[in-house]
Amino acid sequence: MRLCSITLHDVRRFTDTVRIEGIGPGVSVLTAPNEQGKSTLFDALQALFFQPHSSKAREVKSLRPHAGGAPVVSAEIETGEGRFRITKRWLSRPIAEVRQDSRLVAKGDVAEEWIAAQVRAGAHGGPAGLLWVRQGLTALDGGEKSDKPARLVRRDLLSSVAGEVDAMTGGRRMERARGRCEAELGDLVTNSGKSKAGGPLKAAEDELVTLEGRHAELSRLSEEMRGALEERRRLRRESDELHDPAQSEAARIRLEDVRGALESAKRHAERLDQAGELTETARKARDHAAERLAALRKGRAALAECSRNVDDTVNAEAEASQSATDAEAARANASRALTAARKVVAEAEQSLRQLASAERAAEARKRRKALSAQIDNARTLHKNLRSAQSTASAGPTDKALAALEAAVNDLRVQEALQEQSAPWVTMRYARPEAPRARLAGGAELEDGKAVALPRGADIELPGLGTLAVNPGTRADSDDALAAARATLEARLAAIGASTAEKARAMGAARRQAETKLREIRAALAAVAPDGVATLEAELAALGESDDAAGQPDTDLPDRNAIELALSEARSTLDAADRAAERAVALAQAASIGLARATAGREAAERRLAEAKAALSEFADAELEENQRAEALREAEAHFSDAAAKAKRLAEAAPDLAVVDAAVRRAQSVVAANEARLRELDRRLAELDTLIDVRAGEGIEEELADTAERLARARERLDQLTFERDMLSLLRAELDTARTAAREHYFKPVTRELQPLLNILWPDAVLSFDDETVLPSVLVRNGQEEPIDVLSGGTREQIALLVRLAFARLLARGGRPAPIILDDALVFTDDDRIERMFDALHRQADDMQILVLSCRQRAFRALGGTALGFVRGALPEEAA
Repeated sequence: MRLCSITLHDVRRFTDTVRIEGIGPGVSVLTAPNEQGKSTLFDALQALFFQPHSSKAREVKSLRPHAGGAPVVSAEIETGEGRFRITKRWLSRPIAEVRQDSRLVAKGDVAEEWIAAQVRAGAHGGPAGLLWVRQGLTALDGGEKSDKPARLVRRDLLSSVAGEVDAMTGGRRMERARGRCEAELGDLVTNSGKSKAGGPLKAAEDELVTLEGRHAELSRLSEEMRGALEERRRLRRESDELHDPAQSEAARIRLEDVRGALESAKRHAERLDQAGELTETARKARDHAAERLAALRKGRAALAECSRNVDDTVNAEAEASQSATDAEAARANASRALTAARKVVAEAEQSLRQLASAERAAEARKRRKALSAQIDNARTLHKNLRSAQSTASAGPTDKALAALEAAVNDLRVQEALQEQSAPWVTMRYARPEAPRARLAGGAELEDGKAVALPRGADIELPGLGTLAVNPGTRADSDDALAAARATLEARLAAIGASTAEKARAMGAARRQAETKLREIRAALAAVAPDGVATLEAELAALGESDDAAGQPDTDLPDRNAIELALSEARSTLDAADRAAERAVALAQAASIGLARATAGREAAERRLAEAKAALSEFADAELEENQRAEALREAEAHFSDAAAKAKRLAEAAPDLAVVDAAVRRAQSVVAANEARLRELDRRLAELDTLIDVRAGEGIEEELADTAERLARARERLDQLTFERDMLSLLRAELDTARTAAREHYFKPVTRELQPLLNILWPDAVLSFDDETVLPSVLVRNGQEEPIDVLSGGTREQIALLVRLAFARLLARGGRPAPIILDDALVFTDDDRIERMFDALHRQADDMQILVLSCRQRAFRALGGTALGFVRGALPEEAA
């Protein structure tokens, strides 16, 4: 099928009828700016061939103009049977017609079937989904989320042109075998390889898990009953042993013996406690006697010590009193020296302040003078600035001069062009003395010199007459020259100059003034960066000059001498201050020492009085000390006797804790035997009940039956697992076989594609994925590059080249279809787009390629047949 012409009416912006005619074989190009209807044309063709006339789909409604109407699309096509016109109208009084000349070939649904047969439109759009490239979509999958529809189209195309592989190695029958394998495997497992819920494999696995769980539970119950029988036999033997009378009597006798030993040990412990109480009484009496003797001796020693301390503190108080007197005198001398030093420092500081005030006055006088000069300079610069601004504002700007120069150049070009196209005359005289020809009213024509006559002229030929030279009518060149002169005169008038030289001089003067203006502004910024007003405010803030009242700057005192005297005075003051602080500290310390000495004397006298009062009750303190010493010796002897008796009782006493433990152990033996008998009776009753219940449940019989069912379930699961593994292996082998046949399978498209690839990249090879039938790897310079990592422009170019190869396969398979590209090379650079144009022309020998683009300048180099929208009448059959 080949497109010959297209007609649109009431399709979006085309509310009037427009036609595109002259679409021939090879490359046809329609270039126009954006929003001129190229994408509308593409959508209209897509609807004509793939949208039923009764459709109200969104794609159809989008064709209706904003003002309303019924979209009508008509196309004249050429097939092997001749030329036909296809016409469709949607939404209002929909129609679908196929005509050959004036004969109606098909109408309505029959026409739809006829159209579908021409483009092989299947469930997924047929080859048009592969060859018609909508704006912005260059990927071979059409930008779909799922590539399955486009993949089926590509695979069907390859299967139809690769008949030698239409066998189990890669053709349709292999696809059917693989599909059946996938279906049967899908009954067993999911895509991830897990057992499919509801499938036989999952049911067998679940049954096996259930039976294994029941078998384990029954085995546990069977083992539990066997354990209960064994435990009952063991517990009955233990119960018989505990009920033996001889063992009970031996335990009773042992308990009575240890209880008697415990009573004897308790009586001995009571005697030991009494001996201990007597020993403790004797110890307290001994300690009391020792305390009374020690107190008497301590009082006598304290009396002697207090007498010595009173004498020492009296002497210390006298020494402290003398030290306090001397320290107070030193403090008074240091205070007088400090006062004198402070006076000297105050006088030196006053002299320094007076000097600083005089220096500030001198500095202010200097600053007033400098500010006055600055202000005068700034005012002068301001005057010059206004003058420079006035000069710089006159004369033409650089932009006006540039426009003038462009007009001058344009005039020169037009004059040169007119001179080049003007007639030329060359006079060659037969002899040197021949009369000279001359331009009427002009100069003579020199021998052999060419003279241009752009406007023609009259040539006076002596003795012959006048020769008129007429250059003919050159309205275009004259108009262009006149326009150039008018433009130049307008530019000169706008500048205010009579000639270009004067305008240039005025521009130079303006530039010089602008340079001077910048210099003045820079100088003004340096002299008064914040403005003259700021300088005047600073001068006013300094106040009036006090030169008349102040002394000359040369009569100021020597600052170094004053600062040196102040430094020495401050050093003397610091030394006097430190000496005064030390004297005050010494006086305070001496005063504190005197107070402490007085307090110490008074305390020693109080302690002496207290010691005398403590011994005043004894007439003879020495006799009392001897009597207390004798009483202490008697108390120590009594304590020694009591302690020896208690020690003997303690050594002979039995270990009460051991005896008590023996009694508790004998009691626990009797109690444990009784408790164990009760526990044995309870446990034996439980075991009897458990054994009776399990025996009635038939555990062993059910266990044997479950074991048999478990074996059958394992056999069934093994069969299904084997089937799953075999199906997986078969699928892998089929995939391996299909991959092995890949070269044969992709040989047709590779054969068509390789020359196209070589146009862009010599020696490049493109590999296809046998599952998606899409390019997967580009090999250039021995380097493999996955398609996904290539740039957008490279992927765009590869996708277009692959489409050209598929189109050639369609043509050779007897199903030629036009290739329609709507801005399909938006990411391609200037160099590669030239080579892509070569590829398009190479494939266009026996195919039809229709290119739509808004890139008018870039696609000018494509060549081919140029197309355009033409206003025309609506075909009669759709009117």
